Amino acid sequence: MFQPSYFKQTDIKQMLAFVREYPMASIVTMSSNGLVGNHIPMLVIERDGQYLLQGHVARANSTWQDMDESVDALALFHGPNAYVSPSWYPSKKDDPKTVPTWNYVAVHVTGKIKFFDDKIWLKKHLENLSDTHERRVNESWQLSDAPVDYIDKMLKAIVGVEISINDIKGNTKMSQNHSQQNRDGVFNGLTALGQTDAASWVKNPKQLSK
Repeated sequence: MFQPSYFKQTDIKQMLAFVREYPMASIVTMSSNGLVGNHIPMLVIERDGQYLLQGHVARANSTWQDMDESVDALALFHGPNAYVSPSWYPSKKDDPKTVPTWNYVAVHVTGKIKFFDDKIWLKKHLENLSDTHERRVNESWQLSDAPVDYIDKMLKAIVGVEISINDIKGNTKMSQNHSQQNRDGVFNGLTALGQTDAASWVKNPKQLSK
């Protein structure tokens, strides 16, 4: 990840909080045929002082059987992003030397990846995953609400994924390299378009968790 000093994030706990807030990851691994991408919701797990990412893929997905284990996996997490028009910059009236850009927030995680085929591991993972996201939507569905034989069938159709977090990098590119009046202009422009998530990050660009 290219990290200009004014966009670079250094607080690991804030970056992990961001991953929890935006858990859908693009996972990139190396296979015998080259790079492979998968899109998997991941959980942040702490175990023995080590942070890990946990998720699962379909058993039919060849990723878990065809992967170069000597190459670290890359997990990409994306937050709010938006096109920024130069017309939103008040400074344009005095200096027309400006161009469009794209604001975004992202965290990259790299680490060794492992796969799990154990029923107990998979069931615990699915309980953690569903409990975490049920809380996010203020609902109370639990894995135990579904018939046992149905869950057993579903468990046979997936394989667990775990990535040890060996390195984590984050960027918050939200107009920090512009004057306050230009940032206010970007905030107002995004708000007018209904892009309030991106606008809130322009208002507080160092914020990696809400």
